[in-house]
Amino acid sequence: MTDEELQRFVGEKVRLRYGGSILTGKLMAGFETQLKVQAPYAIEWNDINETTGTNEMRIAAIQDAESVESVELLDVAEETKDEIEDIADETQTPG
Repeated sequence: MTDEELQRFVGEKVRLRYGGSILTGKLMAGFETQLKVQAPYAIEWNDINETTGTNEMRIAAIQDAESVESVELLDVAEETKDEIEDIADETQTPG
């Protein structure tokens, strides 16, 4: 993906494939991300710690947009989702 393509998903709840893993959560970018994880992008999600039973916020750094293999919006109307996927397919860079 390019930076421009990934920027369209910032602030949204997404499922993305990055570095061979599938991550689900809110995509973040900007100053806050640089401050928290020293990376241009990050994904943030809630995780229940099974040992303590507490809900913990997790964050994973995404070092660059080119490493993101795919992104899918979550929690959107099916019609809107199909439209966004069509646009994404039309604008994806080969390779």
